[in-house]
Amino acid sequence: MKNAFRLLAVALSTMVCLGGDLAEPIRNGELWKSPRPEKGNKYLVGARYSPVDDHTWRMANGAFTFGKLNAGEVLLKWDEETISSLRVIVYSKGDDGAVEKEEFLSKVDKAKAALSELSGVEPKKVKVDIKQTGVKVDCWEWTWEQGCARLDASYSGELTKKKRANKKNTNNEPFEAEFIRVDFGPDAESIARQGARDKVSRKELKSSLQKDEDGTVWLEGVNMVDQGQKGYCVPATLARVFAFYGMDGVDQHALAALCDSSAEGGTSSNSMETAMERICKKFPVRLIVLEDYQSSMMGFIDAYNKQADKKGKQSLSLMVPPLDVADPDLLLKVRAGKKAQVKKWMSAIKKHIDSGFPVVWSVTLGIYKEEVAVPQTRGGHMRMIIGYNMKEQTILYSDSWGAGHEKKSMPAAEAAAMTNGRYVIKLK
Repeated sequence: MKNAFRLLAVALSTMVCLGGDLAEPIRNGELWKSPRPEKGNKYLVGARYSPVDDHTWRMANGAFTFGKLNAGEVLLKWDEETISSLRVIVYSKGDDGAVEKEEFLSKVDKAKAALSELSGVEPKKVKVDIKQTGVKVDCWEWTWEQGCARLDASYSGELTKKKRANKKNTNNEPFEAEFIRVDFGPDAESIARQGARDKVSRKELKSSLQKDEDGTVWLEGVNMVDQGQKGYCVPATLARVFAFYGMDGVDQHALAALCDSSAEGGTSSNSMETAMERICKKFPVRLIVLEDYQSSMMGFIDAYNKQADKKGKQSLSLMVPPLDVADPDLLLKVRAGKKAQVKKWMSAIKKHIDSGFPVVWSVTLGIYKEEVAVPQTRGGHMRMIIGYNMKEQTILYSDSWGAGHEKKSMPAAEAAAMTNGRYVIKLK
């Protein structure tokens, strides 16, 4: 009897964890008329998910099927009342690892065939401006009376014959698959926006500034991008900045290609600034360096080592990432032990937040306890500073790990001590 109950529990658990096939409600347009999740959407019953923000769910792999389309991660978005769009990641380098050219192209062909069968129409090739995406994207679109689907496929390397002809001694750049994604929506406009706000000017950014009664100043409207288990903190953070500016054609997968980020290791501190400069040249923005990695580290190592020698602590050098081995108490004393140090560190943040610009913040995790547990316990990471409180000497910051990480607080002294670098991406 106990075994029977145990088997029944397993069966019920499996039913709860799996969603259904959404091909038909997408084809007939019923999905876009269905209510947002918490209002009892019959198509979402039993699906596993994690909230990304107030208008986005990140569905577990295999939570849904879409006809014959091979689906990995699914991002579901809704407006005030109804489901507005779906993004399906068919393949991403960060989640699935590297694949050869033949396998990548086969995945693209299979996805195109599946979408033609789902929609009942043939695709139209769409030209994508690289200035909007930052990377080369092959794009096809399926439009029918009740909906629209768009497939984007991106890879790098392998110069075209035309480009090779213009180079004297050329070897093919190695092929590297980047991503294949599919967007579904009721029409082309809905999938083009993907929840980003309208493009804003520098002057309009100040309208995002909020001031609380306790003196906290912060930026409202910074969209969440969930990097998941990938080492994509840099591209995910930059994608959030671009979305905040209304540049909705850019996502973390495209920026990962420009950053040369890997799923496991992400983007190293030493190469991060170079990657950011490369990205900023692709878009109408410029990079302001408030504190780069080299100067940040060199600025305190000598002072730290003098104190460490007196106390019998391990000295630091650039041969090993200094913050990985620094003593937390001594680090805090040397980098932020004086009020003047903290005030100077915060003044640059205040200046840019007051102008409507979030501060991109490179840190080493695991040195000081944080108010919300994070999935990465140690090592380099990138996050955003979105606010401050000068009276309390605290900052507000945000991580690209989904719901619960949108707006968190930390003493400015600890924040300064754990800093690898600080940057601002400004609209031109």
